[in-house]
Amino acid sequence: MAATAWSFYNSFKEKLGNAVFDLDAGTPNFRLALFTNSASTNANNVALSTYASIANEVANGNGYATGGLSVSGRTWASTATNKYRWDATAVVWTATGGDISNIKYAIIYKSGGALVCFSKLSTSHFTLTQDNTLTITPNANGIFELS
Repeated sequence: MAATAWSFYNSFKEKLGNAVFDLDAGTPNFRLALFTNSASTNANNVALSTYASIANEVANGNGYATGGLSVSGRTWASTATNKYRWDATAVVWTATGGDISNIKYAIIYKSGGALVCFSKLSTSHFTLTQDNTLTITPNANGIFELS
């Protein structure tokens, strides 16, 4: 199964409309963290608002650090008449010194904790085995588009 499209938390929609988020390369920083199969109930609850409210992040170690990685290369730009896209470069983890186990969800959040969106990476959890990489790349239309 391919990863699902990004699903946006209601709190993000509200904060975006209230100009709380600066989506381009400036501050704030955004992070992408990995969560386990046990996080399914929490991740699918679009009413949640903070990173701390999502339980069961992938275990720290073997190439994964709690809190995930920075979402870099972010852009907010016009791609066509009346169309704007939020995009970023791929985020890559490499399992080193052991496996990164029980991965199912990817969650983007603003540093400081405000949730943005999540994607279910697979129908069931999987393990990134030692010396292999997991690359999460936005699709051709970016993380999202407004038109």
